[in-house]
Amino acid sequence: MTHPIYFDQICPNLPIADPANQVVRDDFVTTFTQKWPENTLFQSGYGADDLAAMLVTSQYLQRLALRHGDDVGPCLNGQAASQINIAKTQFIASMQSAGDEKTALRAIRVWRERTALMVALSDLAGREDMPQQMQWLSEAAQTVLSATIQYLFRQAAQRGKIKNFDADLSGCGWTVLALGKLGAGELNFSSDIDLIMLHDTHHAPFDNHDAVQPFFVAMTRDLIRLLGSATSDGIGWRVDLRLRPDPGATAVSIDLTAAISYYESIARTWERAAFIRARPVAGDLALGNSFLEQIQPFIWRKTLDYTVMEDMKTMLRRPPQGNGWRGYNLKTGKNGIRQIEFFTHVLQLVAGGRDKELRHRNSLAALGALAAATWITNEQAAALGTAYHQLRRIEHRLQMIADNQTHSLPRGEEDLEKFAHFMGHRTAADFCNKLDNLLDQVGANAKHGLLNPADSNISAADGMKDILLDDYDALVGWLGNHGFERPKIIADTLSGWMAGRISATRSERARALLNRLMPEILMSFTAADAPDDKFAALAQFIEGLPASVQIFSLLDYNRHLTRLLCDILLLSPQLGNHLRQYPTLFDLLLYQSFFKPLPDATIMTAQLQQICDGRNIEDALDQIKIKTREWKFQVEIQALSQTIDSTTLATGLSAIATATVRLILDLARADMTRRHGQIDGSVTILALGRLGTGQMTVSSDLDLLFVYDAPETALSDSKRPINAPTYFARLAQTMVSWLSTATAEGVLYPVDLRLRPEGEAGAIATSLDRLKTYFAADAWIWEKLALAKARPIAGDADLTKKLHLATHAIVNQPHDHSLIGPAIDNMLVRIRKVRKGKSKWYLRARDGGLVELDLLIQGMRLQHGDLFDQTGQSVAAILAQLKTSGNIDANHAEALQDADRLFSEIHQCLRLTFGNTASVPDQLPPPLQQFMLARMDLADEQQLTLLLETALETVFAILNQYLANDPAISA
Repeated sequence: MTHPIYFDQICPNLPIADPANQVVRDDFVTTFTQKWPENTLFQSGYGADDLAAMLVTSQYLQRLALRHGDDVGPCLNGQAASQINIAKTQFIASMQSAGDEKTALRAIRVWRERTALMVALSDLAGREDMPQQMQWLSEAAQTVLSATIQYLFRQAAQRGKIKNFDADLSGCGWTVLALGKLGAGELNFSSDIDLIMLHDTHHAPFDNHDAVQPFFVAMTRDLIRLLGSATSDGIGWRVDLRLRPDPGATAVSIDLTAAISYYESIARTWERAAFIRARPVAGDLALGNSFLEQIQPFIWRKTLDYTVMEDMKTMLRRPPQGNGWRGYNLKTGKNGIRQIEFFTHVLQLVAGGRDKELRHRNSLAALGALAAATWITNEQAAALGTAYHQLRRIEHRLQMIADNQTHSLPRGEEDLEKFAHFMGHRTAADFCNKLDNLLDQVGANAKHGLLNPADSNISAADGMKDILLDDYDALVGWLGNHGFERPKIIADTLSGWMAGRISATRSERARALLNRLMPEILMSFTAADAPDDKFAALAQFIEGLPASVQIFSLLDYNRHLTRLLCDILLLSPQLGNHLRQYPTLFDLLLYQSFFKPLPDATIMTAQLQQICDGRNIEDALDQIKIKTREWKFQVEIQALSQTIDSTTLATGLSAIATATVRLILDLARADMTRRHGQIDGSVTILALGRLGTGQMTVSSDLDLLFVYDAPETALSDSKRPINAPTYFARLAQTMVSWLSTATAEGVLYPVDLRLRPEGEAGAIATSLDRLKTYFAADAWIWEKLALAKARPIAGDADLTKKLHLATHAIVNQPHDHSLIGPAIDNMLVRIRKVRKGKSKWYLRARDGGLVELDLLIQGMRLQHGDLFDQTGQSVAAILAQLKTSGNIDANHAEALQDADRLFSEIHQCLRLTFGNTASVPDQLPPPLQQFMLARMDLADEQQLTLLLETALETVFAILNQYLANDPAISA
């Protein structure tokens, strides 16, 4: 037996045979000697028994040895190089003569098997070192690419698709770049080959430029199929094209000019690192070299900005090692292969812009150059180089077992023991101890003061912080292991963002910030149920942003806000849409006063006035919109975070609307004075509906009634006088326009004037006299019900007093049930006739729901109007007065109060989160369900549903009692 040369601490000997697998070895020996009786094993000093012991762990290698027995003896005798050259010559000849695809497919797979076998035997017998093995593997892949692409061009020429080319394919317009380990000449035993396919649209040999991309896309797909598809002869090489620019959105072959534009504008730090090892390997090599020359400024920069340095630090941080060695990932694990590669690449990127001597593709050459330039010590270079090759040797042995692209040690104890034997160790403990020493050696030497990487002893829970979003495989694995049900979809989405595929991440700074933020955000998602839903909400938000460096910067410096943002987006789609449109609102969260109570309407009005002083009307209106939007956001977030209850939310929203109307009235009166002069008259604005009762929701419109009082002969004092009806109508129109017309800053409020006398047929501004006469003679009962909610919110004090007397005379008087009951009954018939089946949570359309409760309460209030001095009372206030006076049974009053609280809470919650309650699904989304249950202190949705259905039935029953004028209503 020839004495082995290349054994070391990690692989100290030939594979150790286990007596338990003697039968398997005997079967192999019998089969091999029968099939290859003239084998040359004896010349190497090895026998068939020795060969069986080497290969017993790998059925894959046993199969290859039985297929290609003539290659075994020369490899074990140290003649693998010449035998590989023989196989290469035979392969090239087969491809050149191949007249059909079947022949080409077989030739490719035979070439792959022979090189794999010869490399494996050279390693197992210690005949060749790792650099030589990796070079052979890389040359085999480069040879197959060149020969296969030449075959495809010949086939295309025979079909008349393109002209014939010389063997070097010069001028063909297509080049194949190798990146990763193939680019470095350090290919793995079972590695994918990382390629980028580029075509030159303007110089390719086609008359029609539109035909160039489809042709080369088809060629790329044919190449992938020929190399990677499974046949009866196995597979050849798997091709990975994901390193091309924005792989989720680009064709498999990319126009060269477009690629240059991408790398000059959008490309990321990891792509710079990837191109350190790039080289053309097939097609038009001159075209590939020209492309690489053009993007040199992208790869090698003269200066280094902060965000790039941050990316580099992240590249150097790796996840911590788990418990024990089972399943340890040699590539991505702590102090693993990638740690050495990233450390080397980072220092190359730092200094390679100024020092061309550092621009090496090969890892050992790069480490040597870094040591020569004193970026690292000679001892570091030697230690990391040795460790790199030893780790790669373990990785190769793992892949030899079944030709799988794996990087992880076996997870089973028995399998780990077998693998230790395959590595030449007698026990798994011996092997793991040597591996532990090796990884410590990497950790001790992969350090540099410039980079100052974070403490590597971080907890496993923080592992996500050490995964770049661009590390697709690691990202998918982490997501899948932490409760995400659609890890590949999420990883694809993140890859698209980092490729600048959305407007929010077009700038390099935005992508850098997102890369720092997203790991922590993803980690926060795992702390609750349905992390996929949380990500979907965030994705919808980010993808809708026009530009987002500002909000990403805010979150980067205030990490505690990221979770709040995600909670907001998940819980409140309507607020998420608002934030997406106005992302600067999120800045407000930085102020300590944000979660303090809002001021009242009077203080708000004064603040708005101060903001508007000295501004023209357009600017003033925009400032009002900005300020009211901020107040709304503040009170809505307070409600979402459960800082305030729903009653306080309604009060705050009503105060904001009140202050807004007051200031808009002041601005509109000033505008009328400027345009038409002054007039002898006064105006007051009555709020009706939810604003009148102070129960606004986040999506309520403004039910307003404009009332003025002026002498019949009053005229404005302008050059062209106008009378009072015209003057106040224009004032009202101006106000409505300013409140409801959209500008760049949005809309203040939708305005509804349909509750004025005579509805849409009536004047937009109603005189006090007309209001009195209308309600005295012409008004319907429903109009009196609406007027009972009236509350003066803006205008002149003298008219407000007059209006109080007028409304008191209209609604604060007793009304006979014989008028109210039938009127409400008729209204219910019409309402129920037109409403359609909606969500069970759409309480406005439910029997016994919001509308019917409101009609019942307001009907009873109007019937007993003499009990009240004011208008605009809440349901609770009305019921309390009716109960005190004995006009409603105490149990009924309590039941209706409970129903009102429940309905209001549900309605406010749904308006706050969904906006449109009609669209809420019957089965509440989990985040919304949890939010509502917490606000109402309920155990589960079943209890909530039971309470709701009971309340609806109760309201419906009491309403019917009232309509029937049942004496029990007040018993």
